[in-house]
Amino acid sequence: MKKAKYTEKQFIEYLDKLLAGEEISLGDDVSDDLRSALELARKMLAYRDEPSADFRADLRDRLLHKIAEAEAAATPAKRQGFREWTANLFPQRPALIAVTSTVLVVLLIFVGTVWYTGRYGQAPVSAPTPSLTERDYSVNLPSNVTPEYMAFIAKTSLSTKPGQVPVYKVQSTDVTTESVTELGRRLGFSGEARFIDGGDKIAMFDGEGDEMRKFIVWTASGAIEYGYVEPDKLYPSHAVELPSQPEAEQIAYDFLEQADLLPSGYQSLAKIKDETTVIAGGYSVSREYAAEAPPAAAPSAPSWPWKSPAPSAPTAPLAPAYWLISFPYQIDHTWTTGPGSKIEVSVGDNGEVVGLIWSWRQMTPRTTENIISEKQAYQELIQGKGSLDIPLDCQQVVVEDVQLKYWLDPPSEKQAYAVPVYEFTGQCLDKSGRHLEDFTAWTPALSSTY
Repeated sequence: MKKAKYTEKQFIEYLDKLLAGEEISLGDDVSDDLRSALELARKMLAYRDEPSADFRADLRDRLLHKIAEAEAAATPAKRQGFREWTANLFPQRPALIAVTSTVLVVLLIFVGTVWYTGRYGQAPVSAPTPSLTERDYSVNLPSNVTPEYMAFIAKTSLSTKPGQVPVYKVQSTDVTTESVTELGRRLGFSGEARFIDGGDKIAMFDGEGDEMRKFIVWTASGAIEYGYVEPDKLYPSHAVELPSQPEAEQIAYDFLEQADLLPSGYQSLAKIKDETTVIAGGYSVSREYAAEAPPAAAPSAPSWPWKSPAPSAPTAPLAPAYWLISFPYQIDHTWTTGPGSKIEVSVGDNGEVVGLIWSWRQMTPRTTENIISEKQAYQELIQGKGSLDIPLDCQQVVVEDVQLKYWLDPPSEKQAYAVPVYEFTGQCLDKSGRHLEDFTAWTPALSSTY
């Protein structure tokens, strides 16, 4: 114990001197382990001048922390007391050398240090962030084949200027049965969460029959699905009493707030109201027509000769069965797209929340990368390098808008980085120029030279 503490003290003192640019002279009492680690540190710091106080403190703290982690990982898993933990703080030589090398490399790159090529007298330059490969920043767009006969028309201006945008690191989620159970309690669920679908999801169920509710969390992304197991709440066979649209928006916002699912920056509904979209979803027979409809007549035996029945009355109009409130999903004021970019709340009969899709992911800026221009992205879309889903009888694609957005993968997939894509929207026309349906297409935005 005393020897380990003394060795640790020696290591800190010598490392501080190295970081201060001082020469060190190792005494005979310095162990071979410590001597090897300090020699490696000296070589790593050979070309660096005047380290800051913050750098020195950060390096020392992180290095000691990494040493403790490495030793803990190398020790058989068992519960240790405080005495055992402190005795193992300073690792044996292999762990010490590996950790010293790793921490020095990482911190000298990331802490914002300035490297000097002193032997040539050149001006200092910032240390570059380690470059990532194209595979690291790839985007999983849907696979679609653009027919060769397809004609493209752009009815919007396309910029020819490239640019730079951040790439974001998606923070990993630690989804456990305990965390899902805790959140399920806030949504009124009882019992314990359990794994389903081979471990891809953790779920809770509550209620019986048509009133059974489900609460599902994807382990890969932390995305949430809440609602009723049976679809009757979204597609009822009876007329419903819906709140007004503003009331539905407030109900949806309050639901997210009470469940602690509001993303950062959503401090009030008023702040995001202008960017929130509301549409009517699901359909049921309207109350007026339901009241006027006569009872169905009992079937009678067919008469001969048979006569064609009189034309039936027009089908009663359908009324919305729920409001679908979509909250804005942005990354630093830039819109997102893709199957994982949803925060949607469904409000149904008497203002009940009957559904939720929530796939918010915490992110932090990683690097700034070059992107191609809108014009180049459009050309790549024409060449079939993007993703375009269109009906078979579509002969002409009319691009009406293009926006830079961040792609988010499906909730079932673990995503490392959120990268930019160009999203194209417009119309699909048949050979006669008749509108078939609207379309959405994407192409990667990152330059191949990043």
